[in-house]
Amino acid sequence: MPRARISLSRWWHSLSGRLSLVATLVLLVFLAVLSGVLERAYRTSLDEAKARELQLHIYTLLAVAEPDGDTLHLPLNLPEQRFNQPDSGLIGAVMDARGRVIWRSQSALSLPNFSALPLPLPLRQGQQVFAEVQLPDLDTPYTSFRQGIAWGLENELQFTFVILEDAAPLYAQVNQFSGTLWRWLGIGALALIAVQLLVLRWGLAPLREVARALKEMQQGGSDTLQGRFPRELVPLTDNLNLLIENERRQREKTRHTLGDLAHSLKTPLAVLKGLDTKTDPQSTQAALAEQVQRMDSIISYQLKRAVATSPKSILRGVKVQPLAEKILSALDKVYRGKSVDAELLCDESVLFYGDEGDLMEMLGNLLDNGYKYGGGRLLVKVENTADQRGLEILVSDNGPGLSETQWRQVVQRGVRADQQQQGQGIGLAVVVDIVESYHGNIATVPPEERGDADLGGLTLRVSL
Repeated sequence: MPRARISLSRWWHSLSGRLSLVATLVLLVFLAVLSGVLERAYRTSLDEAKARELQLHIYTLLAVAEPDGDTLHLPLNLPEQRFNQPDSGLIGAVMDARGRVIWRSQSALSLPNFSALPLPLPLRQGQQVFAEVQLPDLDTPYTSFRQGIAWGLENELQFTFVILEDAAPLYAQVNQFSGTLWRWLGIGALALIAVQLLVLRWGLAPLREVARALKEMQQGGSDTLQGRFPRELVPLTDNLNLLIENERRQREKTRHTLGDLAHSLKTPLAVLKGLDTKTDPQSTQAALAEQVQRMDSIISYQLKRAVATSPKSILRGVKVQPLAEKILSALDKVYRGKSVDAELLCDESVLFYGDEGDLMEMLGNLLDNGYKYGGGRLLVKVENTADQRGLEILVSDNGPGLSETQWRQVVQRGVRADQQQQGQGIGLAVVVDIVESYHGNIATVPPEERGDADLGGLTLRVSL
């Protein structure tokens, strides 16, 4: 029993198990409703056919009926032989305007209480009623058809013709239809359930293929998810591969950064070890301060390098406007003594599909350079590309600008265009690393292509 319970729980927590159960329940409910509708439609069609059949019997009685004063006379032997046979199951009767039975067929002789039949009041001329009645002392219900008839030149005589027929054959026909219907619906349900299981198995095969590829990758068989997947699963597998690649690159970057840091610190440490504090204390102190500053610069550089994380992120889009406004507000406080007129052109709907830290690092370095080296005016324009997945950042200032040679120099690590400004000269290099990790591009914009964004200084365009 515990094993069966575990197996049932595992089946219930599987996607195929849930889909199979829900689809089977929906199928059974649909078949139950369908059977009810078909039975109802079949019974309605039988009732309509029976009503027409009983009405024909009334026309037969009308054909042989003859007026006899204020009543009607019908022959002893009628064309329909079942009217002439007792207990034949077909009964005919005629009622006058006061509801009295003035004639009944010989087939009703075995019913002594025929006058006590639960028949409603007589009908008006042309009125027709088809219904089911229960005769006294009989278990089987009868179907009845009544029609109002007017007789005479001025329709002065009103009669109600009544035809009763045993409903047992009708019920037997309905029961036979129901049995046949349920039998075929049951066979159809089993066939549909079997087909449904096969379809589910076939439809979920790509998910099993993804699970197999993941297992193979975990066992070291592959570095990425390999296989032909449906287009609905391609975004999932691509994002998983991207996540795996990001993790691998980040791991390699961390390892490389630590190696670079250790390698970069070897020279300053070697210099510190070789200092002679006794011979020339003043020169030693200056050399010590210089090497400490160098080590601090190296550490800051390697830490900023480690900030540039993943290439294209699989995360949801990051809103650019509030992040840019936050950075501008912080820079206004940092450069409080330098009046900078910064204008941000960015719609609320602009999104960056990547890591928020990468976006903050890029904008922070670009805008910080604009505040630091600009002449007091700064224009920042951010918008999505036509496909809404890419991002374009335009930063323009009214500073002295940079020549092409200077631009190629400042994107190198440790190089600053203005040696009078504080910093390690790695801000733009970090931006370049981030842009390249997103397979983007960063470049200066020549004056003839700037348009309204030309403030006279440096204009940078970042395309991601």
